[in-house]
Amino acid sequence: MKTYNRQLIFAAACAGLFLFGVGVITFGSIAPDLKAKFSLDELEIGGLFSLFPMGILVGSLSFGPITDRSGYRLLLGACSAMLALGFAGIGLATTLWMVQISIILIGMGGGAINGATSALVADISTENKGASLALFGSFFGLGALAMPFVLGLLKGIVPFETIVLLIAGFTFLLTLVYLTLQFPEAKHSEGVSMAQVGQMLKNPVLLLIGFFLFWQNCCEALINNWTTSYLLDKQHLDGSWTLYALSSYVAGLSLMRILTGSVFKKIPAPQILQISMAFLVLGAIILGWMSGLSWVFVGLILSGFGLALGFPVMFGLSSTLYPKMSGTAIGIILVLSLFGNLLTNYIMGFLAKSWGIGVFSLVLLSATVVQAFFCILVLKKVN
Repeated sequence: MKTYNRQLIFAAACAGLFLFGVGVITFGSIAPDLKAKFSLDELEIGGLFSLFPMGILVGSLSFGPITDRSGYRLLLGACSAMLALGFAGIGLATTLWMVQISIILIGMGGGAINGATSALVADISTENKGASLALFGSFFGLGALAMPFVLGLLKGIVPFETIVLLIAGFTFLLTLVYLTLQFPEAKHSEGVSMAQVGQMLKNPVLLLIGFFLFWQNCCEALINNWTTSYLLDKQHLDGSWTLYALSSYVAGLSLMRILTGSVFKKIPAPQILQISMAFLVLGAIILGWMSGLSWVFVGLILSGFGLALGFPVMFGLSSTLYPKMSGTAIGIILVLSLFGNLLTNYIMGFLAKSWGIGVFSLVLLSATVVQAFFCILVLKKVN
């Protein structure tokens, strides 16, 4: 059996998730620039955003069976190259269709990297998977934090296209790293049968986890993609401050994951998850019904606390349910979750065009309350 360096594999997985975090937050951060460059309205922006989870859906459907059967190297290398092409396409786009194709490429490559690296970390974590996945998940937050901060810092100095092209270069370097590393061997060289997948789909705990993450993705889509427009049009904040405010949300998310993976490592992750749900609802209330820059930052930081542990904890629970098919299990719940992102962007785009961006506050609060309810259902089933 070939050996692998656990620390090096963990670092490579973190790098992939970091760049996926950059990709996820990029569209919300540059939404005003895309609207101006291509003369788009809110409904068209909503449709553009929805291409991203469609791409992620394809990536999430494919990575599980591939990694369980063939291992991680080729999949991560190919999908990292796809991510690099997507970033380069946005930086070089002169027409809307180029942006659309690039968003789909980033979604497909990023979705597969997100799921595969999560399954990889679950596989190499011998104990306390939830804490390990939370620490790993903090790199998604760090990537998402970096993008709006850099764009805000360089706004008016460097075009956003140049920044995205530099990200494409770094992503291509990661492709080379993936192709040279030694990864854990495949767990199911004979492949995963449809009968096995069918049995997994009948597991009520796995389905509840998927529906919890459906609402998690609804909340993330609202905050990642619509916060900047809400703050600009409703709260009348300066463009740079909206990007810094979005960074505070990601900072809260990253901090909560880092603390869970280190300081709070001994505390059961499901217990911390319940506390984070309270933070999420409170953050939505503050963001929607309190005015002023300080309250915006407080609301977004609390929202970051609230959304930090959903995916790490549920990935850990799913890989514990199916340790020999962790990639497929995580792929199933990811696919269920992505419909939340897909539907949210279309619905929010329609509502914003019909009644104005102010409806964002009510939609966000409703989604957070429903997610908290599903959290209670999942933890009751697990316990």
